[in-house]
Amino acid sequence: MRKQLEHLETMAGHPSVEVQVIPHRAGPHAGLAGSFVLFGFPDGTFSDVVCVEHRTGTLYMETPKETEEYTLIFDSLRSIALSPGDSLDLIAQVRREL
Repeated sequence: MRKQLEHLETMAGHPSVEVQVIPHRAGPHAGLAGSFVLFGFPDGTFSDVVCVEHRTGTLYMETPKETEEYTLIFDSLRSIALSPGDSLDLIAQVRREL
Protein backbone atom coordinates (compact mmCIF):
# COMPACT_ATOMS: atom_id res chain seq x y z
CA MET A 1 0.00 0.00 0.00
CA ARG A 2 2.90 2.34 0.69
CA LYS A 3 4.02 2.07 -2.96
CA GLN A 4 0.48 2.86 -4.14
CA LEU A 5 0.39 5.98 -2.00
CA GLU A 6 3.82 7.01 -3.28
CA HIS A 7 2.53 6.55 -6.82
CA LEU A 8 -0.47 8.80 -6.08
CA GLU A 9 1.89 11.46 -4.75
CA THR A 10 4.04 11.20 -7.88
CA MET A 11 1.07 11.34 -10.25
CA ALA A 12 -0.33 14.37 -8.43
CA GLY A 13 2.78 16.23 -9.52
CA HIS A 14 1.75 16.00 -13.16
CA PRO A 15 0.06 19.13 -14.52
CA SER A 16 -2.91 17.21 -15.95
CA VAL A 17 -3.63 15.23 -12.76
CA GLU A 18 -5.53 16.42 -9.70
CA VAL A 19 -5.87 14.12 -6.69
CA GLN A 20 -8.58 14.76 -4.12
CA VAL A 21 -9.47 12.51 -1.20
CA ILE A 22 -12.86 12.24 0.44
CA PRO A 23 -12.17 11.84 4.17
CA HIS A 24 -14.09 9.37 6.34
CA ARG A 25 -15.59 12.26 8.30
CA ALA A 26 -17.56 13.25 5.17
CA GLY A 27 -19.91 10.36 5.98
CA PRO A 28 -22.18 8.69 3.44
CA HIS A 29 -22.02 10.21 -0.05
CA ALA A 30 -23.03 9.52 -3.66
CA GLY A 31 -19.67 7.92 -4.46
CA LEU A 32 -20.49 4.93 -2.29
CA ALA A 33 -23.01 3.69 -4.86
CA GLY A 34 -20.18 2.67 -7.17
CA SER A 35 -17.42 4.01 -9.32
CA PHE A 36 -17.74 5.70 -12.67
CA VAL A 37 -15.61 7.57 -15.16
CA LEU A 38 -16.84 10.82 -16.66
CA PHE A 39 -15.14 11.68 -19.93
CA GLY A 40 -15.54 15.34 -20.81
CA PHE A 41 -14.52 16.90 -24.10
CA PRO A 42 -14.47 20.67 -23.61
CA ASP A 43 -13.71 21.51 -27.24
CA GLY A 44 -17.15 20.21 -28.27
CA THR A 45 -15.74 17.67 -30.73
CA PHE A 46 -17.45 14.83 -28.87
CA SER A 47 -20.30 14.54 -26.40
CA ASP A 48 -19.50 13.75 -22.78
CA VAL A 49 -19.54 10.02 -21.95
CA VAL A 50 -20.07 8.23 -18.65
CA CYS A 51 -18.59 4.76 -18.18
CA VAL A 52 -19.86 2.47 -15.41
CA GLU A 53 -18.31 -0.97 -14.95
CA HIS A 54 -20.29 -3.87 -13.47
CA ARG A 55 -19.60 -7.55 -12.95
CA THR A 56 -21.53 -8.32 -16.12
CA GLY A 57 -20.04 -5.67 -18.39
CA THR A 58 -19.48 -2.01 -19.04
CA LEU A 59 -22.21 0.54 -19.60
CA TYR A 60 -21.55 3.68 -21.65
CA MET A 61 -24.00 6.56 -21.36
CA GLU A 62 -23.99 9.52 -23.72
CA THR A 63 -27.36 11.25 -23.50
CA PRO A 64 -27.37 14.73 -21.93
CA LYS A 65 -29.70 13.57 -19.13
CA GLU A 66 -27.38 10.70 -18.17
CA THR A 67 -24.18 12.71 -18.35
CA GLU A 68 -25.73 15.65 -16.47
CA GLU A 69 -26.71 13.34 -13.61
CA TYR A 70 -23.17 12.00 -13.29
CA THR A 71 -21.71 15.50 -13.65
CA LEU A 72 -23.82 16.56 -10.63
CA ILE A 73 -22.62 13.52 -8.68
CA PHE A 74 -19.01 14.28 -9.60
CA ASP A 75 -19.39 17.93 -8.57
CA SER A 76 -20.93 16.91 -5.24
CA LEU A 77 -18.02 14.54 -4.58
CA ARG A 78 -15.48 17.26 -5.38
CA SER A 79 -17.27 19.63 -3.02
CA ILE A 80 -16.86 17.29 -0.02
CA ALA A 81 -13.33 16.20 -0.90
CA LEU A 82 -10.23 17.73 0.61
CA SER A 83 -8.37 20.27 -1.49
CA PRO A 84 -5.56 18.81 -3.63
CA GLY A 85 -2.96 20.12 -1.17
CA ASP A 86 -4.75 18.77 1.89
CA SER A 87 -5.34 15.48 0.07
CA LEU A 88 -1.61 15.09 -0.57
CA ASP A 89 -0.89 15.91 3.07
CA LEU A 90 -3.29 13.16 4.17
CA ILE A 91 -1.81 10.66 1.69
CA ALA A 92 1.71 11.43 2.97
CA GLN A 93 0.57 11.09 6.58
CA VAL A 94 -1.05 7.70 5.95
CA ARG A 95 2.03 6.53 4.01
CA ARG A 96 4.31 7.50 6.91
CA GLU A 97 2.08 5.67 9.39
CA LEU A 98 2.27 2.38 7.47
